[in-house]
Amino acid sequence: MLETLRDNPSWLRARIARHLSELMRLAGPVVLTRLGVMGLGVADTAMVGHYATSHLAWLNLANQSVIMFTLVVGLGLLMGVLIYTASAFGSGDLPGCGRVWRRTLPYTALISVVIVALCWPAETWLGLMGQNDDLSREGGALIRILALGLPGHLLFIQSTMFMEGIKRPEIGMRVMAVANVVNVIANALLIYGLLGAPELGATGSAWTSTLVRWVMGGGLALYIWFSPSLAPFEIRQPVRDRWADWKAQRMLGYASSVSLAAEVAAFGGLAIYAGWLGTVPLAAHGVMFQLTGAALMISIGVGVASSVRVGIAHGRSDRDDCLLAGLTGLGLTAAINLAFVALILLFAVPLLGVFTDDARVLETLTPIVLVFSISMLFDGTQMVVSNVLRGLKETWWPTALTITAFVGVMLPVTYVLAFPMGYGFLGLVIGTIIGCAASFGFQFARFLWLMHRMPQNAPEPAGATASEPPISEPAADL
Repeated sequence: MLETLRDNPSWLRARIARHLSELMRLAGPVVLTRLGVMGLGVADTAMVGHYATSHLAWLNLANQSVIMFTLVVGLGLLMGVLIYTASAFGSGDLPGCGRVWRRTLPYTALISVVIVALCWPAETWLGLMGQNDDLSREGGALIRILALGLPGHLLFIQSTMFMEGIKRPEIGMRVMAVANVVNVIANALLIYGLLGAPELGATGSAWTSTLVRWVMGGGLALYIWFSPSLAPFEIRQPVRDRWADWKAQRMLGYASSVSLAAEVAAFGGLAIYAGWLGTVPLAAHGVMFQLTGAALMISIGVGVASSVRVGIAHGRSDRDDCLLAGLTGLGLTAAINLAFVALILLFAVPLLGVFTDDARVLETLTPIVLVFSISMLFDGTQMVVSNVLRGLKETWWPTALTITAFVGVMLPVTYVLAFPMGYGFLGLVIGTIIGCAASFGFQFARFLWLMHRMPQNAPEPAGATASEPPISEPAADL
């Protein structure tokens, strides 16, 4: 597998430099977009957390138990947009890229309707999860409000994946920047009742999130439809693909959706466990995930960029470049997450204070800051290697490995640690680390196996750099 890499050092240096350059160029806007998504959650958590701890617990329950689950299921179903757009772009088929986005629009609408319908009996779902009447009632009301914004968010995800697949991620980043400004202003008005607006607490935050999600999705879709710079992609041309013609794209989405659903359900299970421990542990659980979320969003951004790099190399049937693209993305992610571990250890108290001033929550989290910050390293790298496998058009293997790690390992281990063994909240954190490490190990082994079996098509001559489509520079139309 590594013969070409060893025997051609000039090619190796050139390709590593190219991958790092492209990862940084692609991942920069992608990371900022994901950080923007996280920024929405951080603002909601911080502003509601300073309003009332009980409201923070309700909002965390709504997001972690149902909303995040359904949103990630939708994201998984649409994952084929990114992979098939990048693959078409790698082969130089620009109209094919546009066809992927256009044919997925009605599919996105169908997914949205189903998800909103599933969210509506939210109070019933929470009751079945073992939450008390108060948490079920308050959390369920928030879930119904948040569900109304999910179609807009899914439209944003679909459009963002298309733009990232054609190496234009900066547009989604700009839309997200506007969304964050709108979110903070509307939160201030509706949570605290400023300037004569109604004081709604967590309910105000939920209505703000719904508004912002439609601003994001509608804004980016309109840009794609009307942008002159996207004319070569033939966005407005009718798509004559039959349902069966793009079955492979949907199959990849089905597999990705099951994988992500299992992961989010497992982490939602941790939120349920935290609720069993009490209101303060539940609020602390939400703060912990917001604090470590920046590193995860960066990892997701690097993972998306890595999947594009791997997808382009895979479109050329270039095994060695696929291997280098994947390893470069993993190495970059590990370095970034280690830097975040150091940052959190150095500034734990002020960083936690951003989200809450409740002494009980701070006393829960401060003694174990080292433990929960380490979870970022494994969570980030397992996220990237999963994206790398998707870039290779893997379908059910990543799904099976993720389910095994999070449902088969993390949930039972966490339960045993937290309850029978009596470690409580610390048990939740240790179980998270074990689950993330298992997910990375399983999927990385699969990646190496695929690289071992993939034939190398037309090895590059000494000193050469593999050809690929030119970098798509943004046009000055935004």
